[in-house]
Amino acid sequence: MSPRFIADPFSLGPPLVRAGTGLRREGISETGDFRTHVRDRIMAVLFTRPAERVMRPRFGAGLDAQVFQNISPLALSAIEYRIRESLEAVFGDEVLLEDLTVSEGEDQGSILVTIDYALKRDRAPERLEVVL
Repeated sequence: MSPRFIADPFSLGPPLVRAGTGLRREGISETGDFRTHVRDRIMAVLFTRPAERVMRPRFGAGLDAQVFQNISPLALSAIEYRIRESLEAVFGDEVLLEDLTVSEGEDQGSILVTIDYALKRDRAPERLEVVL
């Protein structure tokens, strides 16, 4: 049986369905794709504010708090530092953070976050781009 991972953001699928004599799980909040699981976890780190999780007060980068802030080179470097620290704390043994850039987006007042990473298990390059 292949490993299963919790889908993030957490959501429920269709109800359990009777298949033959036993119940069968179908569409429950899980995924079998490890790459999707890691990508979802990165998104959770990016958009969770520090101190939002009670038992992990240093978890999260809090990007959603930057939406209405002024964009300056100092603010962009502070955001980059916070993201890098958060990702390395959570994924230190699973993911290699190859490159991280935070810059002004094409639209006025937007921020572009580009994360280049690789899973340590196969070193295949992945890219995640988030526009705020």
